[in-house]
Amino acid sequence: MTEPDLPLAEWIVLALLAERPSHGFAIATLTAEGAEIGEFWYISRPMVYRSITRLVERGLITPVGSEEGNRGPQRMIYAATRPAKTTVGRWLGEPVAELFDVRAELTCKLLLLQRRGTSPARLVERQRGVIDEIEGSLRAKQDAAEDHIARASYALRLEDVRAARRFLDAVDVDATKPAVKTA
Repeated sequence: MTEPDLPLAEWIVLALLAERPSHGFAIATLTAEGAEIGEFWYISRPMVYRSITRLVERGLITPVGSEEGNRGPQRMIYAATRPAKTTVGRWLGEPVAELFDVRAELTCKLLLLQRRGTSPARLVERQRGVIDEIEGSLRAKQDAAEDHIARASYALRLEDVRAARRFLDAVDVDATKPAVKTA
């Protein structure tokens, strides 16, 4: 299966369904404002359900049953397909290519790895390599810049590189939270 081009919200929903089958309401609870995932990347309930629809259409998840809701209609339970689970595993191990994706996408990947009880060490190491490449490119551009505004702009982006490094330094690659409890 080739790597699907998904927005971050869909990757998160897919990764959560790759952990274990669930329904949209449970996913929306995890991604709500201030919740475990939503604290770092908020996904509204309508967006969760839209993501589920798109993931079903792409054949990445499939309905596997239903359960009675406390109020309202039955809740459809979805599970990630076997190929989708493999794809999620690869995605979780891939560093982000752009500096501005460190705050949202990389943080979410680290949270999802933690939920799985998986060490982030390999991802952090690979991300450091990407950050090093970005820094080298920015330094070269800063050195070649012919005006003070461009040099100042590259200096600001280099501060973002340093912040990303401090973030990676703060990640405890040896600490993993137990895997998600199953019913």
